[in-house]
Amino acid sequence: MVESGTTSAALCLSGGGYRAVLFNVGSVLRLAEAGLLGSTTRVCGVSGGAIVAGLLAVQWTRLANEAFSAAAVRRELVAPLRALASRTLDGRSVVGGLLFPRSLTEWVSHNFDRELFHGVQFGDLPDEPRLSIGASQLNSGTRVVFSNEARIRPGTISIGDPSYPVTDAVCASIAMPPAFLALRVSESDGSGEATAMQLADGSLCDPLALADAHDVRTLWVSDGAGALGTASSLEGKVDQAMRANEILQHGLRLTPKHALLVALQGGRHAGAYWSLRATTTDYPADTCLVCPPARAAELAALPTRFAAMNDDLQERLINWGYAICDIALRSWHDPALPRPAEFPYRDRGL
Repeated sequence: MVESGTTSAALCLSGGGYRAVLFNVGSVLRLAEAGLLGSTTRVCGVSGGAIVAGLLAVQWTRLANEAFSAAAVRRELVAPLRALASRTLDGRSVVGGLLFPRSLTEWVSHNFDRELFHGVQFGDLPDEPRLSIGASQLNSGTRVVFSNEARIRPGTISIGDPSYPVTDAVCASIAMPPAFLALRVSESDGSGEATAMQLADGSLCDPLALADAHDVRTLWVSDGAGALGTASSLEGKVDQAMRANEILQHGLRLTPKHALLVALQGGRHAGAYWSLRATTTDYPADTCLVCPPARAAELAALPTRFAAMNDDLQERLINWGYAICDIALRSWHDPALPRPAEFPYRDRGL
């Protein structure tokens, strides 16, 4: 059932490595400028989108105290995520990784907690927005959701432990063997016995991070998945596995994407959908920002990795997330929204 209120909104952030992280945070920046971020009552993320969703929930009170200003979003979200994206995490760094005594997954968790989440647990988060971070149980193929909202989700394993670290939930959501090993956690069966689970990328069960948002009237859906192009070089096992994952996720997202567009066009949901793979001509609204299709296609062709990105790619991805979110909002939500005068990084463009 769709909520009848008009102030309830869910922000859904999909995955795709650092490419999706930066694209999604550019979209969040535009939502803040448009005055829409503060109305969000639920934040859902999978894979790379879970990184942004988790940080947004952790920093929500700080952002609210500054009326969700663009300056606050730049400081509390954009800056730390850019710092993270300047480091390679899907393989140990030459110095830090070799000195770190534990597994790669623990190395990633250590970096996330140090740079983004600072020990915050789900019980430390504000009551709103409700945070949902999705993962996939490899043992059975079941969807798993970590949340600060205790409720029954049919066909889903819900983990609502208030003492659970946000960092660990995010690590479960991005794990994709062999680049990241599946995260091992224990689930209580209610009788005092614990069952071991292996958790991996949330995109496998919920590619658009929509599963926890169907009962919300307004949906903002930012799809950071890249284009499925021809792979020119697959030199190693990791490259081949990542390519196989891209093909799998491309197929998985077609049905929920179609259903979402039908729901938006039919009026069952309000809101907007935008994609890294889109072009400005996909939307009826005009754009005051120059977004050449060839430049957008270059960004969509970036591999799904957590490999360090230079300033050029980071700023172009943020600019593109910002620009296509703006066009989608003015096409499907409110044509009267003021048009942005420039990109967040005006000297970089797309």
